[in-house]
Amino acid sequence: MQTFFSTWGVWSWMSLGVILMILELLVPGTFLIWFGLGAILTGLTVLMVSGLTLSTQVLVFVIMSLICVAFGIFVYAKVFGKNKEEELNQKTGANRYIGSRFTVIEPIKNGRGKIAVGDSVWIAISDKEFKEGDEITVTGVKGTQLIVE
Repeated sequence: MQTFFSTWGVWSWMSLGVILMILELLVPGTFLIWFGLGAILTGLTVLMVSGLTLSTQVLVFVIMSLICVAFGIFVYAKVFGKNKEEELNQKTGANRYIGSRFTVIEPIKNGRGKIAVGDSVWIAISDKEFKEGDEITVTGVKGTQLIVE
């Protein structure tokens, strides 16, 4: 076993990097690619700086992998956005009606009434009163009720 590690060098790190990247394709999730890239960068470092001990190479691998993981987090935050889930929630369910105009089908009195939304009827709440047939705009959502003006 000791002779195996004594021959550990550039091609060993490169091979480990390629193996980790191939495993990335087979294993769910996105994490092995960054360690594979760290191994390849370690191999390039060992190629440029000769005479590194195995413990130094492992330290370089750890540092390179951490840098690659940090880079990956940065890339994913830029590509997918930190608030994509919040944006998705804002565009689904009742939130998709915010800004839309609808017709009052049951007068809004004492803060409550009903509006036609497509082929369904929604409860509308407002501080103002509206009569049947008025056009209103949805300004928000409170549970299953649409806030209108």
